[in-house]
Amino acid sequence: MAIKNLWTLTVDEALVVDKFKDTFKKSEHEVFLPANAQLKDIDLIFLNLKRTKAQTIQVKGSRTYEPKKNEVEKFGEGSGAWIVLSPETVFNPQNHIDFFIFVLHSFADNTTRKEIKIDYLIIPSKDMMKICKKKKERQGGKYHFFIWIDNKNKRSFEFNNRGGKTIPLSKYLDNWKFLG
Repeated sequence: MAIKNLWTLTVDEALVVDKFKDTFKKSEHEVFLPANAQLKDIDLIFLNLKRTKAQTIQVKGSRTYEPKKNEVEKFGEGSGAWIVLSPETVFNPQNHIDFFIFVLHSFADNTTRKEIKIDYLIIPSKDMMKICKKKKERQGGKYHFFIWIDNKNKRSFEFNNRGGKTIPLSKYLDNWKFLG
């Protein structure tokens, strides 16, 4: 009988679990990993033990890239992260998703580019649908999110959409209260 590890967390999922442990009381909340390796779209299950309410979570990790000179000139302090998401995951998932958590890997300082900072966007799925409807036409059949993170001023926005307008995301930036 062949044995393979079906229950390994990705690095980004492990970062989210670690953040849960630091953010929420252990006696009131717990995180579970689905045991079914064939389960699509659900990476983690967050359980509020007091209310016995479970919330399903899709975790997406970003790629870090050095901000372009024109981006720094236009947006100021901050750095960029890039995430690709399929429309099926947002609008027609195989299993119900309550929240998307984007793990944003970005430069803490866009002048030295030496330290990577981890931030999180905690986005309810209904809000994710609204955000995707505002997005530019899909490239390669997927949504490409270019997210600007300004840690000093606590702001975040998506800047790759129709007409060059940004989509504000600051209310989701490190806002774990959505899950509490």
